Amino acid sequence: MTHPVQQQVLQILRQDWAEYIPQFRRMSPEAQTAFLAAQGYARFGDLLAHIVAWWQVGHQSIQRYLSDPTFQPLRYDVDAFNAEAVAQAAAKSEDEIAASFETMRTALIDFVERLPEAAFENENVLRQLNMEFTGHLGEHQIPEPE
Repeated sequence: MTHPVQQQVLQILRQDWAEYIPQFRRMSPEAQTAFLAAQGYARFGDLLAHIVAWWQVGHQSIQRYLSDPTFQPLRYDVDAFNAEAVAQAAAKSEDEIAASFETMRTALIDFVERLPEAAFENENVLRQLNMEFTGHLGEHQIPEPE
């Protein structure tokens, strides 16, 4: 039996995040521009690169929490971290970044499916799952079409 948090995170990864790129691409060019401006990104690939970078942090942090009970998460300068994620993706096309988003999303589904039951009793793991997958979706929610 899967833990309720595990079920929730898997649903978000399998459904909500799976629809993220198609939802954006269904928006009108004007709506896309307005959404990206509101999010603070020049192009959709930059936003996706930012999401993937934080997913990588979440994945690594959860692994560390499970292998080392004394692990203290790194403190990030969020603006600098986001700028670096965008800079690293600058030479990549939106399609390349979208492919890395999908690769990471698929890997995370596998990762969350394989998490031991004890992971869902670990407050640090629960917080990380919420921050990177549930909460992050809320921060970058694509608006419903008018």
